[in-house]
Amino acid sequence: MEEKQNKPELDSLMLHGAYDPSNFLGSTMPPIFQTSAFAHQTAEELERIFANKAGGFAYSRIGNPTVNNFENRMIKAEHGMFATACSSGSAAIAMTLLTLLKSGDEIIASTGLYGGTIDLFRDLEAFGIRTVYTSDFSRAAMEQLVSDSTKAVLVETIGNPKLNIIDIRGLADTVHAFGIPLIVDNTVATPALVRPLELGADIVVHSSSKYINGNGSAISGVIVDGASFDFRSEKFRVLGDYQKYGKGAFTARLRNVIWRDIGACLSPVTAYANIAGLETLSLRMKRICENAEQLAVYLDACAHVSAVVYPGLRSHPDYKLVRKQFADGMAGGILTIRVGSKKKAFSVINHLNYAWNVSNIGDTKTLVVHPSSTIFAHSSEEEKQAAGVYDDQIRISVGIEDIRDLIADFDQALSAEE
Repeated sequence: MEEKQNKPELDSLMLHGAYDPSNFLGSTMPPIFQTSAFAHQTAEELERIFANKAGGFAYSRIGNPTVNNFENRMIKAEHGMFATACSSGSAAIAMTLLTLLKSGDEIIASTGLYGGTIDLFRDLEAFGIRTVYTSDFSRAAMEQLVSDSTKAVLVETIGNPKLNIIDIRGLADTVHAFGIPLIVDNTVATPALVRPLELGADIVVHSSSKYINGNGSAISGVIVDGASFDFRSEKFRVLGDYQKYGKGAFTARLRNVIWRDIGACLSPVTAYANIAGLETLSLRMKRICENAEQLAVYLDACAHVSAVVYPGLRSHPDYKLVRKQFADGMAGGILTIRVGSKKKAFSVINHLNYAWNVSNIGDTKTLVVHPSSTIFAHSSEEEKQAAGVYDDQIRISVGIEDIRDLIADFDQALSAEE
């Protein structure tokens, strides 16, 4: 009787699932192909590559072995079919939308999105692409919002910094009933907590500068296509001749038109940094989530803190969904606190020793920021309120430090004189 082969877990998959050292002289890490172009022996060979009649690499803007290895690892991490690495998370979202939408089209997006994404959506209005925001994704609400111009729904698995949790499976069922794809930004949760494609999402995007990279050493993004949505309908005529590929139409147009021509490609060095990060992703996320939960519990009981938002606290409205949807009930590495005033928030940030004042998340080091005056500096008061951003709020991206040191550091900073 043949033994059943178990599927490898994420830890093992990222270490062994997408690279064969025997193909590269036994090197235990993929080589960095730091080159702009690739030489070929004959003109006929290069012609076949450009005509997509033969595999190979020609120009690093449209393909590079190191970048390709990172893409393959992201395919395995998210259980997707195709991946396209980009120069930033913003580029990943922009090119995803530009592949699917044209002037006059709309997307529906969740309130509480990252401030940079909201800025991008505002910029897209100049190109005739409109965004409709909602916090209600019920079937009844969607019936009121979806129009003939609606081409996609975009949400974050964990809102940043609102920290709301989306029921991906439920939303996917609702969205698909209207014949449109679901795009999920999985930056904050990462595939260590949840794989949206397995829950019905069609496309996943990441700012891989964050937890994927893991140490804040490079800016990058990635788009992972589950190839689950059939784009052969009148609604997606923007895909042109690529519609014939059906479930592969999105990536076909993305790679052959939008990504290739805009040129927001990933550098081989950054791809290498991300590959190294992926190998410890699962390990880091376990420690980060453990630290975040313990810090949240401490801060929730602290007299100097008026409010704590963390999805892993029982007081969070989406706590039950976290336990149901995320691996081992892990609730991510971000929490927010309110301390009464902007002046007090700045004082706390300025007195911290182990937390760096940085407008980033997902580092091995703990990072703090005042969202209202930084990443939401260009947002209106109405947009800030919808995103759960307040003047007395501090966002904390928890790192892998010893939790005893973190708690002691926040204790002294919160107690310090302003």
